[in-house]
Amino acid sequence: MQRKKFFIGLLSGFLLALSFPPYPFFPFAFIGLVPLLYVFNSVKRRWLLTYLVFFVYHYATNWWISSWQKDTDPYLFVSGFAVALVHPFFFMIPFALLNLIQKKYPRRISLWLFPFLWLAFEWFHSLGDLAYPWLTLGYTQAYNHFWIQIADIGGVWLLSFLIVLANVLILFFVEDVQENRLRKFGKIALNKYLVAFALVLIVPSVYGVFRSMDFDPSKLLKQQDVVKVGIVQPNINPWRKWDTSPESQIAIHLKIQDSLKRANSDIDLFVWSETAVTFLSLDVNAYHDFSEFYRFLERKFAILTGFADFRFLSSDEKPSFTTKFYLGDSSRPYNTYNSILLLNPDHSYQVYHKIRLTPFGEQIPYGEIFGFARSFLEWNVGISSWAKGNEQNNLRVKTQRKNFLVAPIICIESIYPGFCREFVHRGASLMVIITNDGWYDHTFGPLQHYLIATFRAIENRRFIVRCANTGISGFICPNGESLARAPQYRQIGIAENVPLLSNQTIYTLYGDWIAYLAVAVALASITFTFFLRPKGAMA
Repeated sequence: MQRKKFFIGLLSGFLLALSFPPYPFFPFAFIGLVPLLYVFNSVKRRWLLTYLVFFVYHYATNWWISSWQKDTDPYLFVSGFAVALVHPFFFMIPFALLNLIQKKYPRRISLWLFPFLWLAFEWFHSLGDLAYPWLTLGYTQAYNHFWIQIADIGGVWLLSFLIVLANVLILFFVEDVQENRLRKFGKIALNKYLVAFALVLIVPSVYGVFRSMDFDPSKLLKQQDVVKVGIVQPNINPWRKWDTSPESQIAIHLKIQDSLKRANSDIDLFVWSETAVTFLSLDVNAYHDFSEFYRFLERKFAILTGFADFRFLSSDEKPSFTTKFYLGDSSRPYNTYNSILLLNPDHSYQVYHKIRLTPFGEQIPYGEIFGFARSFLEWNVGISSWAKGNEQNNLRVKTQRKNFLVAPIICIESIYPGFCREFVHRGASLMVIITNDGWYDHTFGPLQHYLIATFRAIENRRFIVRCANTGISGFICPNGESLARAPQYRQIGIAENVPLLSNQTIYTLYGDWIAYLAVAVALASITFTFFLRPKGAMA
């Protein structure tokens, strides 16, 4: 019997994994937690089971982190396995909290509280240097087009909450059927379930039908001010990128850009991929002499590009764990930043430094404490240990025809809902994501990353211009649809007219409000456990 329960519970891992894109079985998410919750209190090895459920969920969806390419850096390859072993422990947190409150609360009340516990966990898992919200349950619904439109109310967090709530409702329904409660209470009990399922599943979809039509791109192109944007996808091998001539890589971008320009003479903004401009010279990267760039920057368009920015520390600045010394000279400390550079045709420029860095890939988490491990945890590609930016600033594009703010988002920053929302809250009318997903070519990674970006478009009702080194590059509409997508693994440019929007959604205005609510409920329910008697001791 125990073995049977164990395997029933393990089914949750496979259901959750199959619900995550690019697997097409998104409805499985609404029942994915049911088997584990069903046996959680009666199975003997519950913590081993919980760990294995989320090991399956993680590895079946994120196996690609090891890269699996012939040029893969050994550090990245091993780190993929390390993450797979460690990450499931994080998912055990909401179940540990459930186990805690079940000692004081009746089981059904505890399960009603579980969606709040889960969402509080997911939200905290998106904070700090170890944040990795890639597997947030709301993302399982990437192909559930109309249902996910409610993200403009509460973000992907609202989707996760409703998914877990649906799991709890289905669990109650299954248990009531088994124990003949539905027959005992008749149509009233059945109708309650029907109403609950309608509120969770049908009402959001109906809302989504109308909201999706509100942001139909063909309608917006006629009603709103538009800007013509060209995406330059260079398809450069990321493993050899830092060992080859930066001038030759810029030449590739210019060749694609020139071909786009010949076909589309009215382009206002060209977008290049992450770190398209590596290290050219101190004059360019540290002292920002962009005169060579201005030679090919015509008066009528701007260029937004990835850029390796160098900043030498002043004499009164204290070096950090990311500080390096130029040519080994201790008197010349500097930091490097994964950045976006915007060059306007009036020869003005703006720089944004990436703030949300990839754990271990770009920076050692909590390096102020664990900086001693830097030599063991850096990989041998490009510039390791980027410094963290400290100013979340929009960039202003100024051409002869247009003047507007863009949200500059680099790579993994696009998986953080609240972070991306802040750009729009500050007035961005267009979101631009640049990335280099080439580390994970021919795996699930680039497609998952692209689909996650569609949630940022829906949450804030903005068009997204996404430029990736080897793909997936494209234009994402405010309803999550793709206006255009470039084929992967090709040197290619695509251009589209993109409407500039100014409306602010409930999510843009109020941010992670439902996550704050979940944290408050979770903290209150946990706090009360210290003042309640154990269930068996209640008189």
